[in-house]
Amino acid sequence: MALLSVDNVVKRFGGVIALRGVSLDIREGEILGLIGPNGSGKTTLVNVITGVYHPDSGKVMFKGEDITRTPPHIRCRMGIARTYQIPRPFNNLTVLENVVVSVLNGRRHGKVSVDEAKELAEDILEVVGLSKFKEYPSKSLNAQGRKRLEMARALGAEPELMMLDECLAGLTPSEVSEMLITIKRIRDEKKITILMIEHLMHAVMNISDRVVVLNEGMKIAEGKPEEIAGDIKVAEVYFGDRELALKFVKR
Repeated sequence: MALLSVDNVVKRFGGVIALRGVSLDIREGEILGLIGPNGSGKTTLVNVITGVYHPDSGKVMFKGEDITRTPPHIRCRMGIARTYQIPRPFNNLTVLENVVVSVLNGRRHGKVSVDEAKELAEDILEVVGLSKFKEYPSKSLNAQGRKRLEMARALGAEPELMMLDECLAGLTPSEVSEMLITIKRIRDEKKITILMIEHLMHAVMNISDRVVVLNEGMKIAEGKPEEIAGDIKVAEVYFGDRELALKFVKR
């Protein structure tokens, strides 16, 4: 059984159909890459999974339970967490305090002391590579640091499924490589299933067990990275030109 299943989800905004019958399964322990051009529906799908939006039709199942209408905070405490494209830390708090707040309001809500939450937060900061910055004001972090803090705050909720929404955007090539190592570490050491929503196709290909491709709100491909890399439909979407796409696929 899949950890999470999205079944034939449709989401409309007025006359715009953002998701057109999207279905996918996320298997426990995998890194599933979700890619597609801007406006393809990636973030809308994340918002449906986390409960920010309710679909107009279709279902979302988590560990066999229908959560289609479950409020976001309940989904979080069930084990679903996410990051945002634009990090949203508490700028008036330190890096450590940001994660402590997440722990206290996550799955252990009301069950841990501040001191216990601090210990858990320090362990999380070590995993994401921010230990040496723990006493820094969060507003002092650079772009990569803020994205790592965003992941740490999501981890503070102790999720079983974590969704990373374009956590590589705006990073340099070397920073992207470092972040991919961190993401693998989170999956392997914390045993967390990851849905990685990304525009950088090559980065997703290097880390994902499977890849799903969206375009104009529809799923157009799904498979292992090497299968997606050779899919002419996917190449056409990214290059916008069939001849260029054919050259890319042939390589």
